[in-house]
Amino acid sequence: MRMRSLILGSVAAFAFSAAAHATDGKEGWYLGLEGGANFAELDGITGEDLDTGYAGLGTVGYGFGGARLELELGGRWDEGDIPGGTPTNDTDVQTLSAMANLLFDFALTPYLDLSLGGGIGHGQVEVDYSGIEDDDGGLAYQGIAQLALSVGEQTDLFAGYRYFVVEDLVTAQFSPAEFDYETHTATIGLRYYLSPPVAPVAAAPAPVAEAAPAQSFIVFFDFNKSNLTPEADAVVAEAAAAFAAGSNVSVSVVGHTDTVGSAGYNQGLSERRAASVAASLVDKGVPAGAITTTGKGFSEPLVPTGPGVREPQNRRATIELQ
Repeated sequence: MRMRSLILGSVAAFAFSAAAHATDGKEGWYLGLEGGANFAELDGITGEDLDTGYAGLGTVGYGFGGARLELELGGRWDEGDIPGGTPTNDTDVQTLSAMANLLFDFALTPYLDLSLGGGIGHGQVEVDYSGIEDDDGGLAYQGIAQLALSVGEQTDLFAGYRYFVVEDLVTAQFSPAEFDYETHTATIGLRYYLSPPVAPVAAAPAPVAEAAPAQSFIVFFDFNKSNLTPEADAVVAEAAAAFAAGSNVSVSVVGHTDTVGSAGYNQGLSERRAASVAASLVDKGVPAGAITTTGKGFSEPLVPTGPGVREPQNRRATIELQ
């Protein structure tokens, strides 16, 4: 009971904090299928450890672009030897479960997500103890962690872990003792979203980098890149020449990104873009001491978009001669 209260309390606290930090992921209805190894014990029964078993799980859910609600149906199959006198008795355990899960997705890169969450539902445990069968059911709960790799616009390949418990079970073989069915389940699976991502606002053709009017210049970057293209380097050269020909005493370089990925990842990417431009300016004769660099992440888009949009004109760095 204490374990249940601890886990359920932790999941509730995590849900409130994670809701504020989850990043935009895929949206819409999805189907999932996974399978793997199951490591179970009957907590409360002498010699409760079972041999490594296996598990199969199916899910149907809905993604909200950072959070997911899903219904999970699962099966787990275990066997082992539980002492019950002489000789040791063979024990087979089959568990069926129906769970409602809540998960939050955190983008580690544009293609890799970490998901954390939990679930609650019902578990039915059937025990075959030396040919005598009996079953019991009860409250089931679980903690979930997944690492997902996007392998297509609608498909994720993921590895998952679940700590799964069914509490306060009683069967004829072990009566009147109560026991808990506890497992650590490691799986690999696929998740398929039924609808393709919503098409972003029609993007203009990839812009050719060119100098902005007056003493401002804009450099554009490829998706998820901070290195300068030849066209971008030509704009940096124009800015360096303008600095040398004018009376400017300082240069401000500000990096920006589009809205794909987490805020933390894009902040670092914008800073790397600004640093790349600054390094090229120094190579072209601008004193390093005259240059300041800043990264804005996706907080100041040139073209306003929703989250998760690959807008070419937002992948930029600005050069201001002052």
